[in-house]
Amino acid sequence: MVYFMSDIEAQLYQLLIKELPTAPEGLTRESTLESIGMDSLSTIEFMFQIEDHFGIRFDQTGTPPKTLGDVFDEVHAKLEHA
Repeated sequence: MVYFMSDIEAQLYQLLIKELPTAPEGLTRESTLESIGMDSLSTIEFMFQIEDHFGIRFDQTGTPPKTLGDVFDEVHAKLEHA
């Protein structure tokens, strides 16, 4: 079972499972992208999917997110300032 805090996080989960070969179980905000099978290329593709879906842009020079919580927090922050 996967629990998320908001509709935004549910949308992010749907984008995530499109990038992964199998739907992971037991995802939490602390789950690292690496631990769920995402390498650097799939992480970049996931971030592009998020940008297109939500109409936002990430800072390409910053540190890439390490956990799902990092991704969710960054998307929430971008949407609040959009």
